[in-house]
Amino acid sequence: MSVSVLAVLAGLGISAPAEAADDFRTITREGVVLQYQRVATKGVPVKRIGTRPAPGTGVTRSDFDGDGVDDVAVTGDPFDPNLPHYPTGVVVVRYSSAPQVDYFMGVLPPVEGGCSCFGAALAAGDFNGDGYDDLAIGDSDEVDPRNRIHGGGVWIVPGSRTGLVVDSASHFNQGSPGVPDESETNDSFGAALAAGDINGDGRDDLAIGAFWESIGTKTEAGAVTVLFGGSGGLTATGARQLHQDQAAVPGAAERNDHFGSGLAIGRVNSDRYADLVIGAPRENEGTSWYGSGMVTLMWGSASGVSFSGATSVTGAAIYEATGHPDTIAWYLGGTLAVGDVNGDGLGEVIAGVPGAQTPHINAGLVAAFTGRSGGLSSSAVKVVTQRTAGVPGDPEDDDRFGATLAVGDVTGDGKADVLVGAPGEAIGSTAEAGTVVLLKGSAAGLTGSGAQGFDQNHPVVPDAAERGDKFGGSVALLNLDGSGGLDAVVGSYGEEVPDDIRGYASGAMTVFHGSTGGLVPQSTSWSGATLRTDRFWPKRYGLQVAGPQGGGPVY
Repeated sequence: MSVSVLAVLAGLGISAPAEAADDFRTITREGVVLQYQRVATKGVPVKRIGTRPAPGTGVTRSDFDGDGVDDVAVTGDPFDPNLPHYPTGVVVVRYSSAPQVDYFMGVLPPVEGGCSCFGAALAAGDFNGDGYDDLAIGDSDEVDPRNRIHGGGVWIVPGSRTGLVVDSASHFNQGSPGVPDESETNDSFGAALAAGDINGDGRDDLAIGAFWESIGTKTEAGAVTVLFGGSGGLTATGARQLHQDQAAVPGAAERNDHFGSGLAIGRVNSDRYADLVIGAPRENEGTSWYGSGMVTLMWGSASGVSFSGATSVTGAAIYEATGHPDTIAWYLGGTLAVGDVNGDGLGEVIAGVPGAQTPHINAGLVAAFTGRSGGLSSSAVKVVTQRTAGVPGDPEDDDRFGATLAVGDVTGDGKADVLVGAPGEAIGSTAEAGTVVLLKGSAAGLTGSGAQGFDQNHPVVPDAAERGDKFGGSVALLNLDGSGGLDAVVGSYGEEVPDDIRGYASGAMTVFHGSTGGLVPQSTSWSGATLRTDRFWPKRYGLQVAGPQGGGPVY
């Protein structure tokens, strides 16, 4: 294709970052280096997605500059870098009103192998209670300089009225003072993140998954660490590690459980404490014909995560609830969220199960566990697949319906809706083009009635469905216009755009606005190509997008 990137930008009404106002620096914490670039946008915000002026009046989820409208933080891979250190990933932050774009990049130390895992998980939360959301960035393959081990780490960048403040960034790994355990090879600390106020003090806390953590001699059993918010931000004081060899945690640590692969925080019962949900998608793998994986719910309390009353449900336990003898929940717990889909004040635990058989292999399903004071129960769950009445599409091999999830009130009726990504969905004969489905909340709970489906062949949605786009590879429900129901951003990290080198997709994000009828597609989108700087090109932009929780496998 011969169309220039600048022409694409002009058509979308989006300005490219201006190279002249390059603010580049490196930040070092605990011997770990973070690379940072801030690029001005020629006096106008690069993301004027909304139709209403800031400040907004709706609920926000990733408002780093406090203007009442969410900002959008997205992970990609850096390509052809011109940087002091080789980058292991890039997180790009586009603001709703600040005339700048921020780039955060990890560092691969010299003579070290490793993966591009910086930004493997993102989460937004107000950890210091100042009214500005802060950004948590997981780097599951980060090298701990104390022992040269690839154990993983997490960066926290606080928000302010001028946006994220890199000079105030903090860093944690399992070698940090006060953080339980120590960095070990392939712990994957930071592979999953979730933010929420577990202890009810008005400041968000952060759950960090390390799903390859060894528990004793049990490799890849998995663990979760919880750091608590404070007036100075997240702190390791009082930090807790959770794993399945603790008496308070259901199950037992076993090799390859992957406890901590999925995380979510939200209010499931009626008290003022947010609760912690943990997935172990490989629990009971190979031991039952009726499903695998497990979801565990641990209550919040004034002292943090409560060590009493935890409940859990396995994939095999919900077999009867699927309603079909050939529908089996394999690997329950890889994707999680919490939201009140029936409007009764109690939050449902929503689990995406992209590896489910329906009967097609890896077709996927979504399970909604009813919020209740007694915790999780296999008798209080609704299962939705693409053969549920009203749900667009048909189940096919490798659709991976439920690979990504976002939960929030899109329609403004006081009931949360669930945006489901199926990045492996074939559109016609076009393999892995991808789709998203909005499942609506109702007084009876999650339903297929009135569900909406969108792909890139849908009218108004930019571009077209192409092989390997993986539309729906990341999703978030955010407040992009400052009012009303939540809006959506959808990633397609396999999207190739003009001027891309074939096989090196820039990736793209697409916008939908919320309304009383559901999501309304917009002609607005932007790609990694629009965010190129003199220092690198973002590729596979759209791998993760920041919301209350993030992380999980990329398909």
